[in-house]
Amino acid sequence: MTNHEAWKLYEKYLSAWNTTSIEQRLKIANEVLSENIEYQTARHDLCTGRSQVVEDMATFHERFPGGHFEIGGVSSHHNVALLTWVIIQADGEEFARGGDQITVDRDGKISKITTFAPSAKDPN
Repeated sequence: MTNHEAWKLYEKYLSAWNTTSIEQRLKIANEVLSENIEYQTARHDLCTGRSQVVEDMATFHERFPGGHFEIGGVSSHHNVALLTWVIIQADGEEFARGGDQITVDRDGKISKITTFAPSAKDPN
């Protein structure tokens, strides 16, 4: 997987986070996430399946009405990519930056996401 391929796949994935349409979220999630995706965040132990990811998308819109995600950077090799995401609030101000490590399966779908959020410039 090239950086460009990882960016395009992640961009589509983030479009599911950015839409307020539940139907569109589910459609995109089905297109880009494997059925048995492994998903782990600071808030969640490792879970399997798309449902937790889609639920977190809804929670994002409750917490950040009018907000969206942007991609801050990408680095990939083989079938793994590390991507930086940026939360932009409704007023256009940056709220936080974090990262996702994604693994892509042979079908070109994301099979694993490990989220690191938010990043800290000074961990003290």
